[in-house]
Amino acid sequence: MDAQHQAFHNRLRKMARHYGKWARRKGLEAYRVYDADLDEFPLTVDRYGDRLYVAVYTRGEETVTDEYREQLAAALEVDPDRIHFKIRERQSGKQQYEKLNEVGREFAVSEYDRRFYVNLHDYLDTGLFLDHRGSRKMIGEQASGKRVLNLFAYTCSFGVYAATGGAERVDNLDLSNTYLDWGKRNFELNGLDPNAHGFLREDALAWLRGPVRTTYDLIVLDPPTFSNSKMMDDVLNTQRDHAELINLSLRRLNSEGQLFFSTNYRKFRLDESAISGAAKEITGQTLPPDFRKKNLHRSWLIRPAPTGN
Repeated sequence: MDAQHQAFHNRLRKMARHYGKWARRKGLEAYRVYDADLDEFPLTVDRYGDRLYVAVYTRGEETVTDEYREQLAAALEVDPDRIHFKIRERQSGKQQYEKLNEVGREFAVSEYDRRFYVNLHDYLDTGLFLDHRGSRKMIGEQASGKRVLNLFAYTCSFGVYAATGGAERVDNLDLSNTYLDWGKRNFELNGLDPNAHGFLREDALAWLRGPVRTTYDLIVLDPPTFSNSKMMDDVLNTQRDHAELINLSLRRLNSEGQLFFSTNYRKFRLDESAISGAAKEITGQTLPPDFRKKNLHRSWLIRPAPTGN
């Protein structure tokens, strides 16, 4: 083993020991072990139970080698057959909703006394965004007795936290029936009755532009950076459209409610002058310690502007 690979091997073992102990204390079965810490090895390694999900970042050239797999297996004491590789390139459009395989291998992992189904094979993402673990926990702690709207719900993990946190009702809205069905299974996995909550297949931007029939105490708005799915009425660009998304969401928020807004677009700039509410950035509270890249996402709490004199 050359010096570079030895350094990689040592880093993996060190991070696995450190974050393994941390995760056990927190009750987490899914967490990041390696976060592209060494420039020579541009990949991330996430543990999901007894399996690893390895995302290799590339500009097109194939970089997954048998040596990677062997080092990961040896350093992290994982069966090589339980290591799942994905080549990550810049994605756009409807690819976020496209199935990559037809294997259908799904299993559950624990996170802060909740359980979630993940799939390391069939889709571009696993079904659970680990960097939003702290955000989900925060929403769960604030949800008691409230009506909650979970926009761009994906597999409804924010909704699970809200419902298990005692929300009166959670409406989960997403464009994909596949992910809404996945969300219902997540609700059931946590002893929740999906029929007591809402699962709405809608284009979020088009739906928000529609008439306001229901208002909420807490709204989660975590849109994709970009989407031009053929199922959507318009192309969504979060940098361009965020003020409209936020203002339309605020229309559905009760006067004492709050909106949680987040984006993973690393060059994002919030246009506070175009927002009809008061925004407070809380990124420092939502970035988890196992993700060392501090610009992974940004988050705000936004309250409606006061009315009257």
